Amino acid sequence: MLSVAPAACSLATASATVKNQRLTIPGSASISGSPFRADPTLVDRVLCVPLPGGRTAMAVTIASGGTAGDTNWAIYVGGPGGYELALVRGGYKLSIGRTGSDIVETDPVYKSKDPNCCPTGGFDHTQWHWNGTKFVIARTWHNGTYKP
Repeated sequence: MLSVAPAACSLATASATVKNQRLTIPGSASISGSPFRADPTLVDRVLCVPLPGGRTAMAVTIASGGTAGDTNWAIYVGGPGGYELALVRGGYKLSIGRTGSDIVETDPVYKSKDPNCCPTGGFDHTQWHWNGTKFVIARTWHNGTYKP
């Protein structure tokens, strides 16, 4: 049996994967609370992360198309049949970065009177780690800076 390696991790591959797999954001990860299909033209950022065991994670942010910035993100893991969806998350003006082979999600914390531009509640960070079969939370923390 011939195995096919996934396409190289890139913005083009991410957009094609979101389109071809019809990424659906569940209501639990949606600002509106309703599920919706992600628009592949709104793929904003891609992180390519080598995982232990030789696989590659392709983390993809989805822009809101407005002032909310990136509001969703997903991780696909490359395998013999291509990229497979491993995790879908949501937030508001979220960001992703990497620490080694882990992916860090950063979410601003807005206080009740904060304008859209300027959260004053600091930032929540969640570090996601590949355990060989899925991404799990390695740690969470809060600080006053955007950088984890």
